[in-house]
Amino acid sequence: MASTWPSIIWMAKKSNNFAATLLSCAMCAAYALGIAVLAADTASACPFCTALGPSLGQQRQQAIVVALAELAGPAAGRRSNLRLHRVLEGATLLTGKQTLEVEIDVTVKPGSLLLVFGNGPPDAPLDKLTWHAVPVDETSYAYFARAPSAKTALAERLRYFVPFLEHRDPLIAEDAYLEFGHAPFDQVASVGEILSLARLRDWLTDPRVQPAHKGFYGLALGLAGDASARRANAAFLRKLILAPENDFRAGFDGVLGGYLLLAGRDGLDLVESRYLSNPRAADGDVRHALTALRFYHEYGHEISVARQQSALRQLLARPEFSDAAITDLARWKDWDAVERIGGLYEQPAYAQPAIHRAIVGYLLACPTAKAAAMLARLRENDPQGVAAAEKILSQTTSVPQSAQ
Repeated sequence: MASTWPSIIWMAKKSNNFAATLLSCAMCAAYALGIAVLAADTASACPFCTALGPSLGQQRQQAIVVALAELAGPAAGRRSNLRLHRVLEGATLLTGKQTLEVEIDVTVKPGSLLLVFGNGPPDAPLDKLTWHAVPVDETSYAYFARAPSAKTALAERLRYFVPFLEHRDPLIAEDAYLEFGHAPFDQVASVGEILSLARLRDWLTDPRVQPAHKGFYGLALGLAGDASARRANAAFLRKLILAPENDFRAGFDGVLGGYLLLAGRDGLDLVESRYLSNPRAADGDVRHALTALRFYHEYGHEISVARQQSALRQLLARPEFSDAAITDLARWKDWDAVERIGGLYEQPAYAQPAIHRAIVGYLLACPTAKAAAMLARLRENDPQGVAAAEKILSQTTSVPQSAQ
């Protein structure tokens, strides 16, 4: 792909508008749009929920057989003898069967109740399935069995899981969290009014609550609709932000994201001064602030895009964060920063392949004559470095239909 660049450059130079022609071809559109590949897809799931495994509902949706069984004892080899109590999926495969001899992936005592999931192609025979088992009791099984099916509207399904957040049974609590963690933000926001703000605040300060869950709870506080509740939540989250902490605090990005939703421009002023423009800010906190700002750019409405861009530009002063900042500024079409970003390429502190790629990607995406001229100059001064950056960008980029 990179071998076609000389002819593209020649065609562009024949035009009266070098930059416009350069960005009009499908090849250059691919490079320009490739910056999106480097960024997280915040629309697909909760951006502040980490280490997400499949929920029980997702496992049920994918399995060929789902059943409640009891471990009766060992069978031949590595197999276990399961006594079937109730079949939830795949009844035709289990017709006439009261027991199963299969290899399961957990170690439990005889008499233990298990949810067993048989996985394989839709037409696979029973003996060709692979099995996953989850220990349950009567409470957790009832929670699972009563959950709305995957065919139910997502917002309605989420309403079922709200009361089970931080349930006393760890399996139930984790699964309810996973359901929210996998849901798109707009669907989570649609049930925000039934989340207990008092419980969310308690969980955020409770050391027994898993730190990874707290990102979601911080974000959820930002969904309050009542004006007085929003003020109270903003004050609460601000207090958490200002509290001294270690370099890494799981879920802090969600706290910052919820605070930006509540406090708007004043919130961004605090986040910018405390993390984005503060050279002494801990790396972990800066990463959380960057994640929160990306989230707000996707879903927030009060703070202008220009103000968000201005805040993000502060990270250009820190080489360790500059490649991420440059990529986001290109995604956000902040072309006013072109001269500053292009000038970073030849600074010794920014002489890293990842930063150079981000700069080249930004200049390719920027539809201005200044960007085209700067890129041409970089090709003359560092032909191998720029060519290497363009090659990698071309390999990680696809051309959407709109760009072809």
